[in-house]
Amino acid sequence: MPKGPRTKALVWVVRPGDDAPEVLLLQRTPKRGGAWHPVTGKADKDEAPDKAALREALEETGLHGTLQDLRWAHAFETERGPMLEHCFALHVRMGAEPKLSDEHVAHRWVPLADAKRELEWPSHLHSLDLLEQALARKV
Repeated sequence: MPKGPRTKALVWVVRPGDDAPEVLLLQRTPKRGGAWHPVTGKADKDEAPDKAALREALEETGLHGTLQDLRWAHAFETERGPMLEHCFALHVRMGAEPKLSDEHVAHRWVPLADAKRELEWPSHLHSLDLLEQALARKV
């Protein structure tokens, strides 16, 4: 009997900036492609997407905050099988700084518009658009 897709979490870490909210971009190691992206990671067996999002954000950045479900998930195929990635925002305090895991070599906080210019995956762009819309509703 075929298994369903494996659960993943994509998490935009966002903090208040001087003029506008900033999102955290993480740079993967060269072995993992070297691209800039948000926090991403696979859920543990039977782990709910929101729990995976909080755990992955903490593991990859050392940051914690208030989780917001962006209410979008997308399916895709990998060499290891189907994935279903759920998208979230983690709101952290102004001035928060990450402690990077060994999955990343650099980070930077950037305004949303700047982040869009750095992203290569359509799912990252779409989820960032959803975050921008959610932030606009809060104003």
